[in-house]
Amino acid sequence: MSLGDRIRNFLGDDPKKLVDEILKSMKEEYGEIPFIAKSMSSQRPEAFIFNALQTLFILKRPKAVPQKTAELLAIAAATAIGCEHCVDFHIRAAIRLGVSKDEIFDAIMVAGLISQTSKLAVGLRKLERSSLSDSH
Repeated sequence: MSLGDRIRNFLGDDPKKLVDEILKSMKEEYGEIPFIAKSMSSQRPEAFIFNALQTLFILKRPKAVPQKTAELLAIAAATAIGCEHCVDFHIRAAIRLGVSKDEIFDAIMVAGLISQTSKLAVGLRKLERSSLSDSH
């Protein structure tokens, strides 16, 4: 049996039932269904299923760090890249897991510092490499 056949067998003839189960589970766990899940599940259910599995194994069941730490990492990453909706969502998810406001604050501060530092490093390196670096 080919990989494609095995994947089709996993999804079944109609992935809607599996999609509905995943969405129900998300609603129970997060208290809401994330926007991306709503959009992907209605437009590309097969892609949504695999995205949900990826989320499950990376964020909800991380191998080496506690789930609370994974949510703090998600908050930090979302802060660093400037994804406001992601920051909001993962703050709510972290609070549901019992993460404190101080822990969330620290994650945001570290992310902000690294984000700021990376922007400064790019700009200052470009300036140093420019023709202006030798002139006053």
